[in-house]
Amino acid sequence: MKQEFYEKLSKIVRKEQILEEEPMKKHTTFRIGGPAEYLILPQTTEEIADVIKLCRQEEIPWYIVGNGSNLLVADEGVRGVVIQMLRNFNQIQVEGCQIRMQAGAQNAAVAKRALDASLTGFEFAAGIPGTIGGAVVMNAGAYGGEMKDILKEVTVLDPNGMIRTIPAEELELGYRTSIIARKGYVVLEA
Repeated sequence: MKQEFYEKLSKIVRKEQILEEEPMKKHTTFRIGGPAEYLILPQTTEEIADVIKLCRQEEIPWYIVGNGSNLLVADEGVRGVVIQMLRNFNQIQVEGCQIRMQAGAQNAAVAKRALDASLTGFEFAAGIPGTIGGAVVMNAGAYGGEMKDILKEVTVLDPNGMIRTIPAEELELGYRTSIIARKGYVVLEA
């Protein structure tokens, strides 16, 4: 069964993007945590969607993580698939007076790109550990600013595998909450 699932995964992502029994302590800021049965390092939206679809079909639990900031993983590890949206899913593009960023882009890197482009509004997030995906899900904020103050729209993968772009005003962004987690969406970009 395990080899069969691995073979199915390797038809979606390259074998170099699949880490078996990968210690999660290498992927969390607290540097603790046992192994993930499979750690997947996707490069495209299609890979993310297809891995999640496979997990659902095979009834394998799956989890999305960014850079593992403030993430506690048990010593026993994680059964199933951990999809890490970080190194391979972190593009940041300045488009005039807006920035489009993939979910794995780190907040500090986005703040630096904003500074380099003479754009304001993202300063509050420069010191927030983590990635854009997590920041959007929880409406991260500090120093009087929050993601809801700067977001225009978010592109997500819905539970049916459809890609949707949702205007910020429909995200129900509140204090450390949004509709994203409640609806089971996966943030792809903002």
